[in-house]
Amino acid sequence: MAAELDAMALAVPAASALVTEIARGGWESLRGAMARFLRRDGETAADRQMELLDDAAQSLAGATETDRDEVRRQLEQRLVLQLAAYLDRYPDMDDELATLLPAPQNPPLADTPTLSAQHNSGSQIVQALGDVDAGSGGINYGVPPRNPGA
Repeated sequence: MAAELDAMALAVPAASALVTEIARGGWESLRGAMARFLRRDGETAADRQMELLDDAAQSLAGATETDRDEVRRQLEQRLVLQLAAYLDRYPDMDDELATLLPAPQNPPLADTPTLSAQHNSGSQIVQALGDVDAGSGGINYGVPPRNPGA
């Protein structure tokens, strides 16, 4: 059970990073490293996995603005499962997967608090390391304001 949890602990952020790179148009720069990573299953299996990833990258690039978040979410879910299964079969590949992922931009200092919001489709997220001033109207979630006299 611990090995499965370890595989998921790396697969989730790895899938998120890969999908982010695909969405940014950086898939081509990661493609070769990902192909080498998947070669342990053999040429045929790796080629099939890469074909699926290429198709997913094209789907994400061609998605309309309205569908983009859903396509991205589905791709991320599929990648989590794919990477977790692969890491479950080859647990020694965890370091190699970690090294092929892009480094975070401006990583936080060790003693700096960090905030993260993931998998929040259709919701509003407000993150702050200090005070948040919503103004005199507050935050409107698309619901008409209450009429206190009614």
